[in-house]
Amino acid sequence: MCNVTLKAIGLLATLVTSGSAFADVSLQLTSLLERHALANGVDITQLGDLNVADVTQGGDTNYAVLLQQGVLNQVLLQQYGSGNQAQIRQFGNNNTADILQQGESNLIQLEQWGNRGFSIEQIGNGAEISIIQY
Repeated sequence: MCNVTLKAIGLLATLVTSGSAFADVSLQLTSLLERHALANGVDITQLGDLNVADVTQGGDTNYAVLLQQGVLNQVLLQQYGSGNQAQIRQFGNNNTADILQQGESNLIQLEQWGNRGFSIEQIGNGAEISIIQY
């Protein structure tokens, strides 16, 4: 098992890992973490100012896609277990998402449209949740 923590803040991205990994951060703050077989991965796109994405993954084959478009959006995502997926999209300003996902083969999809906050704790196997906040 390999634990990965990825934080992207404004125009700065930091990678902390206990295994081998490769991080490529472009000027648009698109970050893609590629790893070997049974790897965890995250793809973060931030368009705007002062957006924060804090992702921690432990286990195998967890994957997350985060899109933040606007100002002062914040995501705290923790994934533990195997085969979990998360898709978080934030549009507008001042959105917050605090997400914990544990178990196997879980799916979370969250879309927020300005001045919204949500906290999700999904523990188990094969659970799916999809939320749109306007």
